[in-house]
Amino acid sequence: MDEQRRRIREDLTGLLRGEVRCDALTVALYSTDASLYQIEPIGVVFPRDPDDVVALVGYAADAGIPLTPRGAGSQVAGGALGSGLIVDFTRHMRQMELLEDGLVWVQAGATLHELNAFLRPFGRYFPPDPANANVTTVGGMLAVDAAGSRSVRVGSTRDHVHRIEMVLASAHAVDFGIELVELNASGHPLPATASDANQDGIAPNGADTVEGHETAAVKRDLLRRLAYLLKAGEPLIERYQPADLVRNVSGYCLRGVLADGQLRMPRLLVGSEGTLGLFTAAVLHSAPLPQHRGIVLLLFGQLEAALRTAQELIPLQPSACDLLDRRLLALGRESDPRWEQIIPKTAEAMLIVEQTGYSTGEARRRIALVVQRAREQNRSIAVAYEAYEFDEVEFVWSLSRRVVPMLSQLPGESRPLPFIEDIAVPPAASHEFLQRVQKVLQKHRVTASFYAHAAAGQIHIRPFLPPPTPDDAPRYESLARDVYQAAFAVGGTVSGEHGNGLARTAFIRSQYGPLYRLFQQVKDLFDPKNVMNPGKIISDDAHLTVRHFRPPIVASPDLIELQLQWTPEDMGRAAAQCNGCAQCRTLQPDQRMCPFFRVDPIEEASPRAKANAMRHLATGALPAALMGSPSLKRLADLCFNCKQCLLECPSGVDIPRLVLEAKAADVAANGLDRTNWVLARAHLMSELACMVPRLANWIVSNPALRWLMERVLGITRQRRFPRFARSSFLRSEARRGNNQRPRSGGRPPVVLFVDYFVNFHAPHVARALIAVLRHHGQEVYVPPGQVVSGMTLLSVGEVRAARRLAETNVRELVELAREGSPIVCPEPTAALCLKLEYPLLLDHPDVQLIADQVVEAGQFLQRLHRQGELQTDFRPLDLEVVYHAPCHLKALNDGTPLYDLLNLIPKLRIRRIECGCSGMGGTFGWRSERFEESLRIGAGLIEELRGGRFDAAASECGACRTQMAQGTDRPIVHPIELLAAAYGVMPNPIGEGKDVRSDGSDRSD
Repeated sequence: MDEQRRRIREDLTGLLRGEVRCDALTVALYSTDASLYQIEPIGVVFPRDPDDVVALVGYAADAGIPLTPRGAGSQVAGGALGSGLIVDFTRHMRQMELLEDGLVWVQAGATLHELNAFLRPFGRYFPPDPANANVTTVGGMLAVDAAGSRSVRVGSTRDHVHRIEMVLASAHAVDFGIELVELNASGHPLPATASDANQDGIAPNGADTVEGHETAAVKRDLLRRLAYLLKAGEPLIERYQPADLVRNVSGYCLRGVLADGQLRMPRLLVGSEGTLGLFTAAVLHSAPLPQHRGIVLLLFGQLEAALRTAQELIPLQPSACDLLDRRLLALGRESDPRWEQIIPKTAEAMLIVEQTGYSTGEARRRIALVVQRAREQNRSIAVAYEAYEFDEVEFVWSLSRRVVPMLSQLPGESRPLPFIEDIAVPPAASHEFLQRVQKVLQKHRVTASFYAHAAAGQIHIRPFLPPPTPDDAPRYESLARDVYQAAFAVGGTVSGEHGNGLARTAFIRSQYGPLYRLFQQVKDLFDPKNVMNPGKIISDDAHLTVRHFRPPIVASPDLIELQLQWTPEDMGRAAAQCNGCAQCRTLQPDQRMCPFFRVDPIEEASPRAKANAMRHLATGALPAALMGSPSLKRLADLCFNCKQCLLECPSGVDIPRLVLEAKAADVAANGLDRTNWVLARAHLMSELACMVPRLANWIVSNPALRWLMERVLGITRQRRFPRFARSSFLRSEARRGNNQRPRSGGRPPVVLFVDYFVNFHAPHVARALIAVLRHHGQEVYVPPGQVVSGMTLLSVGEVRAARRLAETNVRELVELAREGSPIVCPEPTAALCLKLEYPLLLDHPDVQLIADQVVEAGQFLQRLHRQGELQTDFRPLDLEVVYHAPCHLKALNDGTPLYDLLNLIPKLRIRRIECGCSGMGGTFGWRSERFEESLRIGAGLIEELRGGRFDAAASECGACRTQMAQGTDRPIVHPIELLAAAYGVMPNPIGEGKDVRSDGSDRSD
């Protein structure tokens, strides 16, 4: 840390209640957002309250340090980047309160998802719906005047703001709403009186104090001078900010701010991107939840035809009318099998049209009018889908939210780059603009993807280009200039809803001509020292659009030796695949990404942070010495390889692999601590324990010895320990002679690969699976030389030891795989390890050969079902069972097959618990200092088990069953046990002939 950063940190730490971070890693994490740009800040501040913000602004103004506010960092224009101090409101300032008359007070750091979850019990919501609604913050929405698909009906953020609380560049906390301005006889503003000012809430900190009077005077003077500026500029405003442009956030919104002796301050402030002050909170207008919606999908053979039809539908006042091009439709077909049935490959474009009504019947009538009008315009259209139920309507909207980020997954070096993606034009000019911009793209020999809020004239264009470098700057700048000129020619704007930031600020002067000078005067009025997010909206840098591109991926020459099977360039490219979209910051209940971020929503906990750190290492922006450092280890430890980010990331970034590399580097440099060393090698201890099971089970159930284990080994004494089997499964199979390889002839045998938990704690699970497989006429072979998969070693970064286990298993399994034997795993973690982790450890074709044959047990049986070969001679099981899907099963991306098969059993009533990750995280939940955090992650699941009525719980994962035991004393079983019982090949595991503990382990051999 350099001297300037050290001094700033020390100064601010004494002034603020919130945290101040200036270390190299934190600075790196906040040097990018979802844009193409990278600017290293001095540091990051996490204010706890408005008083912190006031103190910070006062300090920054005196020291001349720029301040840049930040929410989720999901903006694609670079508005949240700056060279001074980044002010992150999301860590502490997330409070909200319901007021009277449908108003809600909310702090800047709260997300739109949190706000709507808060409002939902009251039957209300905040109407703007930007595409990143799951993660965007209220402060971010205020900054860019966020809108979304429904803006044509509900408007944008500024249409729903009652008052804004903010800190001015003078370090005064004020709030602005509709402010009265006195006019003289000629209609020009007069200064407001102090009493008028105070009645309008000028000094929320108390007008009777000296500070309150000073703040009132500052606000009064600011309003008076602003009114004079706007009155003088009325002719320019009228000419250059026309009313027919539905969406426009380029520059400052001046139209309609001064009217009828009032200053409508939220109109000006919303969309100002933190350049006029720092927003701390706002009072917003909520609206009743829409009761009835209908939606229809219209397919077209040409993009132009879809856009023309959208223009014809505007008089019908749809609540939304979005256009998707063929590239997005192709991604939609790949994203979900249901879309394959709905969208034909021949479709070139699609309109998603939504209507609302007071009843389902009215919604249906309005959708029928949409279809009728569309067919009058174009008889060749096809109606692909209609929906009126809530879940079905939301399924349709998930298409656009999912596929636009997925564009970055398309093969090739070129990427869909977001730097000219926010153009808006008058809706009536949309078709003309499309023709113009297609000619521009042809001139530059560039293809692009088109996504539009067509009824509002908002057109998102993403050209396919290689990641930009300084050498590419002229090409990118020329393309942007020509595209924007096409927009200006039809009365359009460079930005409709995503903000100006670094990407578009340089073109604002071209759009507005002489009005730009008035923008400068407004900026100077609010921020005379240019401290508030400088370089956004107002800038003299004509080449700002291409000034701060992220550096290209190059191999750092002094990077320490990597531990996995890839080069530094490979690692860098994998990390650079993360575009920073921030979808990994979601708290949506229907997703699991990311368990750590959900319990502590800070940037370091997000998967994006890991990719960011590793990319900085690969480009040399961070020193190679950081690999193996405590700071990188702390970051990597905020991941336990659940792989939900890999499953749900729209760009498919392999964050777990990047984290494994970071952990492995730390182990290579520093070794393991005692606790991780013991936990990672639990299979060695358990092998001994199963030789003396009575002694071992007495030890793990003895409170005094568990206390000693915690003190000496760091293994929590609060967790229920699964009992050791009387003999490990593999050892008992060897004694019984059941691990002899079947003679050749006929179809290849099923190979059973057991992992740690089944082998040492639950051999009955393996036997139940064998019984089910034999019930289907399958020969089963248990290779005697197999060892544990090694996933526990990988979870702590012990790559070398895991590689040795992998080599052993590859030697044991390769010939069987070559002969075509399916390798069936009763534990999803084992299947995942063999399929995904072994290729990272070993560079040999045999590894992929084995991976291709590996299948989780439920998936294997589901295949039999799909082929019509599954036996359905089930006996009834009159049981109420709750089911938890393990993260590693979901990561295999083939559904929940055993859950589906259990639904075939007569009288068995099975219900899924959808509460996210269990929180066990392999060895994570065994560490004493991580035990409480593990419970917090799994709190939803545990609470559901504590309060539920059921006979048993089920899950495929042994670690999950261990965590589930913290919430119930009822039996917890592997689903295969229930299937075996229903086939009559094993006793019912729920209290009939089997002594089953609540954690799923047993006392039998």
